[in-house]
Amino acid sequence: MKKSHQISSKVLDESGKALIVQQHIVQQAEQRLGHLHDNLDQLSQLQDVQSDALDKLLQRAKLLTNGSIISDPVDTPTFNKLEETPYEQLETLQANEEDSWTDFLQQNESFASTHNIDLQGDPFAKLFTDKERAELTRQIRDDYKMATPNCDRYDYAIAATCGAVAGLIDSFFVGMPGDSKLGKWTDQQVDNVVVKFAQTIWRADKSNGAQLRTEPENIAQAIGFLERKFKVNYDARYAADLVMGEETLNMRPSDHHLKSLGHSPDIIGLFFSLLDQFTGKASFVADGRIIRLEPIEGANAFKLQGGNFLAKLYCGFANWLGHLLSDISGSSGTRGHNDGRRGAGIPLPFYSLFQLCDFGSIKVNGQSKTFAEFSTAVFESGYDARFGITMAIPVAFNEIAIRLLWALKSKFYHKRSWKESLPIGNKPELRRMILVGHGTLCVVDGADAALRAGGNPLLFATRMNMVAWSRLAFSGLLEVRSMYKEKGLDLQALESDLVREWERLGR
Repeated sequence: MKKSHQISSKVLDESGKALIVQQHIVQQAEQRLGHLHDNLDQLSQLQDVQSDALDKLLQRAKLLTNGSIISDPVDTPTFNKLEETPYEQLETLQANEEDSWTDFLQQNESFASTHNIDLQGDPFAKLFTDKERAELTRQIRDDYKMATPNCDRYDYAIAATCGAVAGLIDSFFVGMPGDSKLGKWTDQQVDNVVVKFAQTIWRADKSNGAQLRTEPENIAQAIGFLERKFKVNYDARYAADLVMGEETLNMRPSDHHLKSLGHSPDIIGLFFSLLDQFTGKASFVADGRIIRLEPIEGANAFKLQGGNFLAKLYCGFANWLGHLLSDISGSSGTRGHNDGRRGAGIPLPFYSLFQLCDFGSIKVNGQSKTFAEFSTAVFESGYDARFGITMAIPVAFNEIAIRLLWALKSKFYHKRSWKESLPIGNKPELRRMILVGHGTLCVVDGADAALRAGGNPLLFATRMNMVAWSRLAFSGLLEVRSMYKEKGLDLQALESDLVREWERLGR
């Protein structure tokens, strides 16, 4: 019999009704076995009476053969009549392996209708007794209750120390764009990735018969090759490259990657990139709202390749990814000069959403800027995806150090097994330690930014480690969720176990 492996309320309800029918058959069989045991007991009692009577007769016969005179009258044994109970044949369901799940359900419904089995309502409420339901509830709460962290002073000391060390790394080695020791190294690594990617694409095209001359050897050549290879229709640098109509867009080469939504390296950027490539328009953020404009005919001439929808979708994704790599290290024109300029890279993931915040007033060098304008100034200061990689270094160090030290403490101090000491999964103490560690990192980062900025909002923002603060926010949400669900059920773990059990039964 074929079974479906997909768990749904309908499948569970159908399975419960099938179990009710099976329970009825089992109960009938148990009742028949009870009758058989009663008759066997009755037969055993009759056999005992006959055995006693036979023993007495044998004793009298022995006395007579020895010449003894028996004066006692012979007691005639009485035997109770054996009650014969007629047994009807038990009816069962005959399911074959070739039957589908639907056929099996139809047989169940027909059997239930013939034997007056009620299948209405919740089937599982009928399958369990009150005692069984109480036991099941207790077992589920014992196995899947959300555990609360039980950190000791050593756990907090480990987390705070790791966070403080990560904060010092952030303060002295990350700093701000243009004045970062680690930033120069990460910029070079990103350049290396772009060059390697461009060379890989160039060699693949060359082997497929493309007429190519010189293989890109430096970052400027690599960017230029990728710009030509992965053209998109939304890569306008000025508002003059677009049919504006009645719209207004204050955009220049230094911020066009920020205001063009297709240049965002996240799910939002992918969506708008595909939308723009399919529709031939370009999506930008201006004055706190999204506008869609048509590129001027002839500017950034573009045609999405692909013979069908899936092919176009694949080509659109490849264009988006390849174009991001062509822009992540700046433009070919800027990087072609040996004057130390980094060029305008792409924004951090979801950083473009700040352009929708066209409100507020922040003083920068005597000028009042909205939050959107302020985020633009921060981006133009070099606060881009390359610097985001730099900011991620102390965050990654903090995370790895806390998880490693927790695992070692769990194994050698608490004497747990290596499996139990793996620093992954739902570990309440580890979750709390990560929150404390990233909180300490952010406190050090915020204090350092405030002291070094000297009241300048722009300097303060560029020294803030957004990656660390984002990780702290995520850890805080997890902790709030666990506190809200304290002593509640971990439904995700319960569902995972149910899926595994369902798949095991379906093998």
